[in-house]
Amino acid sequence: MAAIVEEREGSAAQHACGRLTARERLDILFDEASFVEPGPAGHGVVTGLGLVQGRPVAAFSQDVTDAGGTITRQHAEKIGHLIDRATSLGAPIVGLYDSPGSALDEGLSCLAAQAAMLQQSARAQGRVPQMALVFGHNVGTAALAPALADVTFMLDRASALYLAGPATLRRATGEIASVEALGGPSLHATRTGMADGVFANEIDLLLAARDLLDLLPSASDKPPPQIATGDPYDREEPALDKLVPLDPTEPYDMRDLARAIVDEGELFEIQPGHAANVICGFGRTEGRTIGIIGNQPMVMGGAIDSAAARKAAQFALRCDRFGVPIVTLLDSPGFLPGAAEESRGIVADAANLLAALARASVPRITIVTRRALGTAWTVLGPQPTTSSPCYAWPGAEIAAMTGNAAAELLFDEGEDQKKRDYAARIADPSSAVDAGFVDAVIPPAATRRTIAEALRRIAPHAQGSGSLLPIPSPNGAGHMRERDRNG
Repeated sequence: MAAIVEEREGSAAQHACGRLTARERLDILFDEASFVEPGPAGHGVVTGLGLVQGRPVAAFSQDVTDAGGTITRQHAEKIGHLIDRATSLGAPIVGLYDSPGSALDEGLSCLAAQAAMLQQSARAQGRVPQMALVFGHNVGTAALAPALADVTFMLDRASALYLAGPATLRRATGEIASVEALGGPSLHATRTGMADGVFANEIDLLLAARDLLDLLPSASDKPPPQIATGDPYDREEPALDKLVPLDPTEPYDMRDLARAIVDEGELFEIQPGHAANVICGFGRTEGRTIGIIGNQPMVMGGAIDSAAARKAAQFALRCDRFGVPIVTLLDSPGFLPGAAEESRGIVADAANLLAALARASVPRITIVTRRALGTAWTVLGPQPTTSSPCYAWPGAEIAAMTGNAAAELLFDEGEDQKKRDYAARIADPSSAVDAGFVDAVIPPAATRRTIAEALRRIAPHAQGSGSLLPIPSPNGAGHMRERDRNG
């Protein structure tokens, strides 16, 4: 009876400050009445398995109403057991983080249990998707767990990830810094890139987690679920014919193209506030998950800096890890020059992006909308020795540099006609087709159809194509199902 009273009091305290309890969060994350807690309750964390959009998912939710949610040895061991079980079952793992920290009175035994749990999470990387939903402050060793996840969402004005808090930092170094400056959501959403999304309230965060899980496979050896969609694969988008301005210096929003090519215009963007000169996100075509990497001409003219290169490389690795084809929307004048970027290691970051794409075993499709110049083409363009198709829009420039700039270097003063003729050839993507670098020049309005047909050719069995079922197949993957529009 005392335990029940304590739990009710803890729940009331959570509600009084506008927060949900650990179990209420799980109720929102999982399909109705599907979550099962197999082991004993307690130890400041709730663990179990259930269904999300009809597929098995494992989750743990730190519970501040139970022993304050403090991480004890048993707390860490309980999470570690769930990680191992989910990995063996081939089920995604979702961690709901809301703990004040470790039990200091347990000393090294607690630290050792946390270290073992973190190693279990590290070993699960690349085998099953891992998602971290951060509701509170995670400090020191506890901050490492969300950083190991494939995707991390944070709650605005409530969550934080940092190794040393303001008081510890002041005592150790004399530095004075706020929680927000050390590890708040804004910092991780805009500068470090650790936060893939920041949400204003808990319900939006949990519903977003459901949506993203529905785009990912249950495990690396299983395809993402395929959704039956009423959006025709060959849908024309006449607005795309006018998307690129006639003025080559005028920007446009690459998100308009990304939304036009995915089913029903639904794009799940990753890290939207970080390195905004490149967009990364998941969507579907013909009900199959695709990953999109696109230069954003509205920010820095689509030039690629170190942060953008790291963001794109990380996203490409995620796609490859979980068998998601990559569509690259290419419009960039190249990598950002300058001493500041060189000092940040832009050469290494560009090479790492190239390597991430070159090593990817998933299908790749490239669409050049306007510019693919110099190192931008070298890094983001298709691999010449593979079957990765590349298409260009009319007027796209694919060259070492702009035609006008190259003509000035190649021809002498007074050879104006030669300069104009050369620049015109560079500005005509048919020359790239003739040279074998581009498969075809396509009407912008036909981009969605072109991508879908290319995926049919190069990846006919890349994702599930089973019969239309209203319930999941026994292994929870590789099946076709109707979208649950009621969430």
